[in-house]
Amino acid sequence: MPTPGYAGLILLADLSSRSVSTIQTAEHVDRFLGGKGLATSIYWQEVPPEAGAFDPENSLVFATGPLCGLPGVAGSRWEVCGKSPGPPSGFNYANLGGRWGATLKTAGYDGLVVQGASDRPVYVLISDGQAEFRDAGALWDKGAIQTREMLKRELGASTSIVAIGPAGENRAVMASLLADGNASGSAGLGAVMGAKGLKAIAVRGSGGRVKPARPDEYQELAARFRQLERSFPSTGWEYLSRWSRDPLSDPRIMPGPEMDKEPCYGCLGNCSRKVYQGPNGNKGKFLCHSAFFYQPYTDRLYGDWHDSAFLATQLCDDYGIDAVALDLMINWLLRCRDAGILSDENSAIPLSRVGTPEFIESLVSKIARREGIGDLLAQGIGAAAQSLGTGAQELAAGAGYLGEAGYHPYDPRLYLANAMHYALEPRMPIQLLHEVGLVMAKWAAGAKGLTPITGEVIKTIAARFWGSEAAADFTTWEGKALAAKMIQ
Repeated sequence: MPTPGYAGLILLADLSSRSVSTIQTAEHVDRFLGGKGLATSIYWQEVPPEAGAFDPENSLVFATGPLCGLPGVAGSRWEVCGKSPGPPSGFNYANLGGRWGATLKTAGYDGLVVQGASDRPVYVLISDGQAEFRDAGALWDKGAIQTREMLKRELGASTSIVAIGPAGENRAVMASLLADGNASGSAGLGAVMGAKGLKAIAVRGSGGRVKPARPDEYQELAARFRQLERSFPSTGWEYLSRWSRDPLSDPRIMPGPEMDKEPCYGCLGNCSRKVYQGPNGNKGKFLCHSAFFYQPYTDRLYGDWHDSAFLATQLCDDYGIDAVALDLMINWLLRCRDAGILSDENSAIPLSRVGTPEFIESLVSKIARREGIGDLLAQGIGAAAQSLGTGAQELAAGAGYLGEAGYHPYDPRLYLANAMHYALEPRMPIQLLHEVGLVMAKWAAGAKGLTPITGEVIKTIAARFWGSEAAADFTTWEGKALAAKMIQ
């Protein structure tokens, strides 16, 4: 009998030998919690410390936890782990939502370990306990969105797909993966997938849902979760936009007629995850940092909402580039332009046209295909700045997010408990940073009368969830270690 919460098997797919095998999930989950714990345990056994991110010896592990695939508790999350190209290179992870992880469970597997490397482009098809390697030559150089749609037409609309775009194929260090619902995963693991010659993983499953250990108690908890979720309003990204003239009604942030919910598996959709449809009929996920990062530039240029912001999101998804990394890249490039280091002419990118479709298309395509200066930028800001000289390096140190030099909404120098999270994680641990950052963003909005979150509310939250009221006093280290522990 499988361990409750799990399908029971992990699939091993060796791209070098074109062979597949399985191991028992129970070999790992008795000691390690969740998809991240499962993937980390396998990585520790599989990957030698001397292996480089792009070496065949680096395994890429796709893993689910015991809640993934269970209905009623938003059980959609799944993990991808492996040695990332960095910088710095080392073990890293990406966490995604949507439906792909739940579909893997119904296909009979809790995880997939991709080993070796293929000498030609392939994709893996997993279907109800079976797996095979298929030629992906016709998919190579296609966008991740296009690849997904092509495979769905061939394999059926219910097939779940995770794929990479040209950035992953060409090993750009900020290359991402894209799954159904435009669920994206960062940490440069799209480049690892590309180095293995693996364009996509398609999954079809018709098996039943996994069983919890204590079904009656689970149903009680799921019912309570649904009741609580319905009692709270949307998480309210409208409060977090610093450019909206009217945060309570601006259709750029609030879901207007063209914005529809697109919940992940097992979720009520009571969050900011929405689908935007542009005038050309294109639809896609539009939320969070991938939606915000280009908006300040379009606002400054056009003075009102412009589809360039949505185009930027779609380009990142299709080419397979992490929007957070691109945000910092744009900020740094513009600082280099202002300092006279870069220009439209010597970069062959229309830096003077930031905010337009032409700028973002030129930048994203050059990085993804490593054309011209894009070959340098695909190595990351650090390597690119070093090549451009001391002035560019100094400017890189002050590059910020969302169009503002030096701006960082989760800066550990501001929210002291976050310093512990950065120190203990291989990447920007956004799932931990949100615990303080989002609450304080709503407090800042409350200071403007936009939310009911006051200082007293923050103190109450800190006492209950962060260990003490002192955790909300960001002028002292008192209570911050306990807060970090509570949040973890």
